[in-house]
Amino acid sequence: MILEKEKTGFKDFISAGALIAIAWSLYQLYLVIFGFQVGYLQRPLHLVFALALTFFLCPLTRSERSWIKSRKGLAVTIDAGLIALCFAIGIYVMISLPRIVTRMQYVDDPYKLDYFFAIIAMLLVMEACRRLLGWSLVAVGVIFIGYGFIGPWIPGGLSHNGISLRHFIDLNFLTAQGMYGIPIGVSVRYVFYFVLFSAFLELSGGGDLFIDLARRLTGTTRGGSAKTAVVASSLMGTISGSGVANTVATGVFTIPLMKKSGYSSTFAGAVEATASTGGQIMPPIMGAAAFVMAEMVGVSYLKIMEVAIIPAIIFYISIFAIVDLKAQKDGILGMKKSELPTFRSIYRRIHLIIPLIVLVASIISGSTIMMAAFRSIVTVVIVSWIVPETRLGPYQILKALQKGAEKAPIIAVPAALAGIIVGVVTYTGLGLKFSYLVFAVSGGHLLLALFLVMITCIILGMGMPTTAAYILGAVIMASVLQDLGINRLAAHMFIFYFAILSMVTPPIALCAYAAAGISGSNIMHTGVQAFALSLAGFIVPYVFVFNNALLMQGTALAILGVSISCALGVWALAGVVVGYFFGKLNYVTRLMLLVAAFSLVSPQLVTDAIGIFLIVGVIGIQNFLKKLTAKINVEN
Repeated sequence: MILEKEKTGFKDFISAGALIAIAWSLYQLYLVIFGFQVGYLQRPLHLVFALALTFFLCPLTRSERSWIKSRKGLAVTIDAGLIALCFAIGIYVMISLPRIVTRMQYVDDPYKLDYFFAIIAMLLVMEACRRLLGWSLVAVGVIFIGYGFIGPWIPGGLSHNGISLRHFIDLNFLTAQGMYGIPIGVSVRYVFYFVLFSAFLELSGGGDLFIDLARRLTGTTRGGSAKTAVVASSLMGTISGSGVANTVATGVFTIPLMKKSGYSSTFAGAVEATASTGGQIMPPIMGAAAFVMAEMVGVSYLKIMEVAIIPAIIFYISIFAIVDLKAQKDGILGMKKSELPTFRSIYRRIHLIIPLIVLVASIISGSTIMMAAFRSIVTVVIVSWIVPETRLGPYQILKALQKGAEKAPIIAVPAALAGIIVGVVTYTGLGLKFSYLVFAVSGGHLLLALFLVMITCIILGMGMPTTAAYILGAVIMASVLQDLGINRLAAHMFIFYFAILSMVTPPIALCAYAAAGISGSNIMHTGVQAFALSLAGFIVPYVFVFNNALLMQGTALAILGVSISCALGVWALAGVVVGYFFGKLNYVTRLMLLVAAFSLVSPQLVTDAIGIFLIVGVIGIQNFLKKLTAKINVEN
């Protein structure tokens, strides 16, 4: 069990890192209970906590570099100095708040200390981002910042007037834009609370419940171990919202089960990576980028949940169909009943689903996201006391406050750097320049423009958090899709999908690599297999761009029709991926099924009819070949 009841002492919390983490969680709870402070102040303080905690969680002493190993005392001193600078920035912002909120932006000159603390803050963001994620996002940030300053000397269409240091400091440190813009604002107001809710639910045993529930529902069916992974990952995705975290949390249990059942290490890792990646598109708690999308599009998060539900279900239907057909092809059976948890053990913990119901009900009723998450956290604590094994005492509550905060910097810090990049793009008009470039290359052809945007989003997502990849893609590419006639929400959903699918797209597929580490398979082979399993996810965004009914926009009949058509299409596509559909496929039947799949996802009645006709034809051919083979065997 995750629950750590055996620990009754509180000495675990007597450390600077634990105290900072708990203080951060309490600060965030204070904001939602007693009301938000001046809009400008909450974002810098949120970032201060995130930076300080990062330097505790990722200290220099963990580095593999020899010069650091030989100078651990110096490394500790450096980290302590960086943490002190973080809090110095927070103190300076609080002292300067009356001046900052009353000054005229871009008119009043910044103070000399503004320059000092602004530059220090941005350098700290870059260093923290490097420690959390490596150099990829930092390198992108440096390139964009450099572009902002050297614009007048760049030849061609990318040239611009440039941004002065004064305006750069103003933008990123003295306004609720740039470093303190929408991305970090979403982390403050939305993401942190869901991360905290996830920590409380996991410590009460919610994660174990979801895995056991998935095992009980699918374990005895054909290929039950892989189906358990798919269902468990989709359920865990509702409280995680992070592909890699979901992969690790469920993969340590599901991947060994799949290997034991007969699936290869590569396939087992790929299934877990793909299913966990899908957790970011599955409501109610989607990836952090979904909250950013709600802000950028100007709609409620409830609307994002609404438009995301059908594409997410279709994505999981595809994965489920693939693992089922693979089990048929390889003769993989389900698990024994003796290996499954009892209904009684699940029933004793089923009350842990109540907080999720409260969360969804609160959002639907119109509550703010922060209040909905807060109510759910309180509900977790209350219902956990129904039975002893799920009970959250004072120790577990403090542990949840600590763990929740420790998971937050991976969102908050990259969000701050992404905000700096967004500020440069907006200030220089780079988004419009990119839009013109894509329009020129595509010649105004929508399908080609969509393909170019897809490739750009996947490249941006290589080794970068999906939130940052989505933000950059949206700022640079969303306008060109809208100019080509795509509605705003569909354009952003398109970018959102491919920012997420970059996690299972080689050569840098972070979820696949995490799964490969658990399964012991080759990371590149696992990445390629995960890409193949995710093919439906690459097709669905094109479908909802051309037919918004898939996004719950249109009549009930249109929504039902496109949903059924797409479900049949991804079922056929699963057969193509596996090479099995009512029997092993030959080249002809596989090609027929591929044409059927693409026909069914095309938003026209004629193509739907062709697709259904081809599927029926393949089934007929397969049955005929089976009978013919059986007859030959009997005669022999």
